[in-house]
Amino acid sequence: MRIVRPIILVFITMSLYSFGQDLPSIHQIQLEYYNENYTAPPDQRTHEPIVPVQPRNVTPTHEVFGYHPYWMGTAWQNYNYSLISTIAYFSAEATATGALNNLHGWPVTGLINIAHTNGVDVVLCVTLFSNSDLVTLLSNATYRQNLIDNLLTQVQAGNADGVNVDFESFPASQKQNMVQFITDLTNTFHNEIPGSQVTLATPAVDWSDGWDYNALATVSDGLFIMGYNYHYGGSSTTGPIAPLTENGYSILWTVNDYLVKTNNQVDKLILGCPYYGFEWPATSGVAGAYTTDTGSAKFYAEMEGNALSYGKLWHESSQTPWYHYQNPNWIQGWYDDSLSLSLKYDFAINNNLLGVGVWALGYDGSNPELWTLLFEKFNPNTTDVFQEVKTYLPGQLSINALYPNPTNSSFMLEFYSKSKHETLQIIISDIAGRKIKIVNMPSRNTHVYSWEWDGINDLGQKLSTGTYILQLTNGQETKVRKVTMVK
Repeated sequence: MRIVRPIILVFITMSLYSFGQDLPSIHQIQLEYYNENYTAPPDQRTHEPIVPVQPRNVTPTHEVFGYHPYWMGTAWQNYNYSLISTIAYFSAEATATGALNNLHGWPVTGLINIAHTNGVDVVLCVTLFSNSDLVTLLSNATYRQNLIDNLLTQVQAGNADGVNVDFESFPASQKQNMVQFITDLTNTFHNEIPGSQVTLATPAVDWSDGWDYNALATVSDGLFIMGYNYHYGGSSTTGPIAPLTENGYSILWTVNDYLVKTNNQVDKLILGCPYYGFEWPATSGVAGAYTTDTGSAKFYAEMEGNALSYGKLWHESSQTPWYHYQNPNWIQGWYDDSLSLSLKYDFAINNNLLGVGVWALGYDGSNPELWTLLFEKFNPNTTDVFQEVKTYLPGQLSINALYPNPTNSSFMLEFYSKSKHETLQIIISDIAGRKIKIVNMPSRNTHVYSWEWDGINDLGQKLSTGTYILQLTNGQETKVRKVTMVK
């Protein structure tokens, strides 16, 4: 039996370090960039019938909502649908009068059919990022109804499951008109497509006091909090894209703000998380250094590779990874990895939120660890679900991350084991092969592990400068990495 859960998706896209100014979100920046620079593949629409949503074999324990931007092409062929609840196709672009002037290939029959076959909802995301156009649209009842009618036509054409509204640069003058629009939109979709969902995108910080979170959460199906873009391309300093904790604005601050303003409607909140980051040219290699030019947005797959090449660092106050290198000037990269995302997912779970979301699916490339993390956090812990997702997971044993490396004090090891409750051992040896640290990991009911080493050997001595060998073994398979200690 299909379980329909309401979702309001509120995207938080304004920079929290922008001193109150509404700046373009990552959604707007990337949409405008790819509209100019992306060559679309051949039309993915076909004449084959679109199947309705089928019952799921496996249902995640929480909502997992992911955006598929049109510029990711056919990346949807490689998604692990057993770990996704809803896919939003990004996007259909609205005009000030309620028309849809660019559908970017919607409806993509192959995407909708593979999602529906696996019991995953597909919604059409509608975008409008112009302040003046939003005033025109929302202040006119005829234009609002025109957009509702056009969205309904397109969603029905794709036999899809609802709509996601991503309006940004939002005018405070339209607070009540927005509530009326979402009320009418939701009523229309619920009446015309029973079981459908209407969701919104709203900011991490409501700079202009333009959003009535409580009313929108009440009349709509859920709020997706875009928990990213706290630092952005134009930031004057380097820093975390999505700080879990931090002095000032952070995800902790944002979620608490939503809980207060929605009267604790936790079952309507989804915490959106980034599969992207920024690289900036900087004045130095020190965290938080001044930037010397605009930063470049990069996908997780590229940033994780750079971090492992240049040495992954950990920013304690924000609970996020970063890295730096010189080429010849300083470059800093800040993003989220499996450890920082794990902390965010735990935060959402512990606060009883409806679930988590991703901007954007496909940004992890062929890397398996972020799928592994979703499996670890949101699968219902059955043999059946493991059988379904096993093809997306790494081998029997794998090291996901080892950072910082080089290190002058301690490092964090993240690794994956396909089997739960198995005996795992970590051995650190010097370059001559002498074992100086042996750790037997306690048995755990998990696949994903983390271990922090303080640089002390088994004799209680601090290691000197040099290269050391780390071995991770389960008795059948061994993984080896070099660790450099510097003073």
